[in-house]
Amino acid sequence: MSMIAGELVRERLLTEEPTVVHRFDTWVRTQPDRPFFFYGEDQRHFTYREFDLLTNRIASSLATLGIGRGDRVAVLSTNGLVCALGMFAAWKTGALYCPINYRFMGDLLAYVVDDLAPQVLIADRHLVPALNDCRGKLTAGIPRAIVHAPARDEADFDPQYEQVLPHPDFRSMLFSELSATGDTRPPTAIETGDLCSVVYTSGTTGNPKGVIHPHGWLRAFGTALATMTHCEDVLYCDLPLYHIGGAYANLVRAAWAGASIAVWNRFSPADFWRRIRLSGASITLLLDVMNDWLMQQPAHPSDRENTIIRAHMQPLPANHRTLAQRFGFDFIAVGYGSTELGLGATGLIDELGDARGTPAHLWKGYDKREIRDIVRAIAGDHAILDGSKAVPDGFMGKTAGVYEPVVVDRDGKQVPAGTPGSLTMRPVRPGILFRGYLNRPEATAESLRDGCFHSSDIVTADANGVLCFMDREQGFIRVRGENVAATQVETLLNGHPGVSHCAVVAVPAREGSEDDIGAFIVPERNASLTAPEIGEWARSEMPKFMRPRHVRIVDALPVTQTMKVEKYKLREQLMGELE
Repeated sequence: MSMIAGELVRERLLTEEPTVVHRFDTWVRTQPDRPFFFYGEDQRHFTYREFDLLTNRIASSLATLGIGRGDRVAVLSTNGLVCALGMFAAWKTGALYCPINYRFMGDLLAYVVDDLAPQVLIADRHLVPALNDCRGKLTAGIPRAIVHAPARDEADFDPQYEQVLPHPDFRSMLFSELSATGDTRPPTAIETGDLCSVVYTSGTTGNPKGVIHPHGWLRAFGTALATMTHCEDVLYCDLPLYHIGGAYANLVRAAWAGASIAVWNRFSPADFWRRIRLSGASITLLLDVMNDWLMQQPAHPSDRENTIIRAHMQPLPANHRTLAQRFGFDFIAVGYGSTELGLGATGLIDELGDARGTPAHLWKGYDKREIRDIVRAIAGDHAILDGSKAVPDGFMGKTAGVYEPVVVDRDGKQVPAGTPGSLTMRPVRPGILFRGYLNRPEATAESLRDGCFHSSDIVTADANGVLCFMDREQGFIRVRGENVAATQVETLLNGHPGVSHCAVVAVPAREGSEDDIGAFIVPERNASLTAPEIGEWARSEMPKFMRPRHVRIVDALPVTQTMKVEKYKLREQLMGELE
């Protein structure tokens, strides 16, 4: 396959369908009986045709409720099938899929619901109390609610008595009612420039920001990833569908490629390989500590007797080759992406050379030579590294054909090769960039300038265009796959009546390469605070991933002459205590 790097993706962007809905329609016409979605939690299988018919019914019901082009359909659910159905049904009405992190609660949940101001909100029954607790804090109006209750619970569910964010013109209804009647899709003409989603990213400062995506953005993301995906591939997904990793890098990728996806609600190291055998998955995405947990499982002679050919690892662990050799991963995929960009760069580590890690009788999709050729056509020769040799720290590969990267200094001037600088990305075609941050004009203006996305990531680009991640300009805390803003944790902790002020720092996690949160808290005068008390309060008021693992009650925080908290001293103190 001889082609200038990036040309393959750019060519497909010119010729393929305008939206994922159109793309899915193509597969329904050409391969209606191919397996598309397997929901592992309930052992439910859907072909392309079956998934299409079910989402048509749900879309038709949403349309009768007045949902249409530009409306926001919020989904607050731990259930991967509910999220997927809500996603495609919303798009078929011309509405936006707006997932909410199901770990949010209290002020944080109220903020996101208020910021979104959705026309309808689909929520799990067990999350109803959290919604009801925050309804008094909503200022943008009360959304209409649809409750998902497991079939076994529907018999004792009465919407009249279990009101969810009661709306004056709408009774709470069951999610299952949406698919009870009607097979006709709403007559909505969806176009590339239409908006498709608002997905929240914590970023590094303040409250979460809602990133607004057009279908053109999603098309570019899906096309780039699907170029590396065979229709025989099965993607394994246990990531939440409120982030683009699960929702778009997995689900939309499968839909765009005409492939299959197997979904579970959450990661389980003990059950992981049973799920892989059950689904026959050939591609998986592993985040940080997941790799450590898999390695901690007892070794077995059959560890290589599995179907995984490619494992995307984020971030790339130092023991990636050990993982590949133990479990027979032929390739480790790396890359660079964000809620704003989608896929910015891609790379491949060829761990086993011409030897097969995945047994021949379990192999599916492209062969090893074809996989290498496709990655070269997308990103060039230097995007593929030999896993038996040292891999540069922070290796992210090269541009995936959707954006043109430029590394700049603080004045916006391109820096020499190998020099750290801020990463900017210019789209190769119009209509690919995200539209901005919901209700955040200043943040939008800061990030979207001169037709480019200006990230806060510090990277290097060598003479061959290979990108390596260095750091972030503003810093962030990475906890179990979530970006956590220290200021957001501090704001929540300051909500405790006995807290005067506090400072939050990151320290290396006990497991994996991510972070644990440390909090230094100064009590109000005459308040008697203890670390266990703060821990108990945090369990009732904060999502689990935001709760500090280490709490220190102090008389004062160290500050500079300009009264800036010297967080580096706090971090050094805490790390010294933990050694």
